[in-house]
Amino acid sequence: MRLNKRSNRGFTLIELLVVIAIIAILISLLLPAVQQAREAARRTQCRNNMKQLGLAFHNYHDVYLEFARSTSGILVGTPAPSFLTVANGTSWCTAILPFIEQSNIYDSLDLTVDLLDNTIASNAAYNNIIPAFLCPSAPGSVQTATVAVPMGTDVGLGLPTTSAWNQTSGRVDYEAASGVRGDFSNLYAYCATCNNQGYTSGGGDRHGVVGWALVVLDNTALNDMPEASKIRNCTDGTSNTILLGELASRNTLYNGRTEVTAANIASFPNSATDLTIVTVGLNGAGWGSTLRENWINGRAFDGGNPSDGGPCSVNCSNALSAGWYSWHPGGATIALADGSVRFISENIGGFAHAALITAAKGEVNPEF
Repeated sequence: MRLNKRSNRGFTLIELLVVIAIIAILISLLLPAVQQAREAARRTQCRNNMKQLGLAFHNYHDVYLEFARSTSGILVGTPAPSFLTVANGTSWCTAILPFIEQSNIYDSLDLTVDLLDNTIASNAAYNNIIPAFLCPSAPGSVQTATVAVPMGTDVGLGLPTTSAWNQTSGRVDYEAASGVRGDFSNLYAYCATCNNQGYTSGGGDRHGVVGWALVVLDNTALNDMPEASKIRNCTDGTSNTILLGELASRNTLYNGRTEVTAANIASFPNSATDLTIVTVGLNGAGWGSTLRENWINGRAFDGGNPSDGGPCSVNCSNALSAGWYSWHPGGATIALADGSVRFISENIGGFAHAALITAAKGEVNPEF
């Protein structure tokens, strides 16, 4: 009598390799879909942040009858300006804190003191990271930004600072639009061919909807205080005017998707000034900083600034005044002055973009 023996045969090497190859193919097919789903979720959160900030601006307007704006109180010496001392200041980010459920942080700040002095105890509140100010698509683990200006520096007003400026605050990836200027303005807002493109050449107002104020406490004749940012002054229409846009990762300078540093600046010779501004923190990267006038003059398509800006205004550079910059493929998120949120393509025409930035120039805006 013969017993049947059961064979305990395992996988051969070839069969095992085939199974591994099939799994690898499936993973390679699924991974892009997973990455796209994650980016879609991050982009949705970014839109929600922008919507929250837009509503905060409107709630602020309901209370104070104007949009929040950044204000700096300074001393320059009398009778003739001879030095620059920061006495106090408030950024638009700080002003809207109570309207984005951050009243505790707002109440802990002393808005009557020099916000650029880290030794003042109340200024420690600027270190708080506020999720509504951060785009989740922005890379990097550093979520703070630092102002570090040496004593005696001329920051553009022709006066030396009387003390070092030091401030650390949570990063903000969004910025208000002050208006247009420089090469971008000359190309698309005040140009000989604008009429051919359906836009008004010259005339009108180059300002955006969010203003600013420079209050010279000891020489009021030098005050720079444009008219308050009111909805009634947005004569182009709130649905045709940009309120806020993404300007992400400003604690680091990016040209395109390339990080610009002291080590590789030789490859970006037209970005040396932008890198210096980022290094000392004069670019509004932190929500506590009032140093954030955002007059958009664009950049060259490589992200550089060869003279006074350039034609590219979306995703070419994240320098302050370069335009908008995000980590979303194809463009950046913006909030219009009516509170709605849109996605602006990085291929938007310069004429259309300039018209969206100005609040009272009288252009007829196309769909974008």
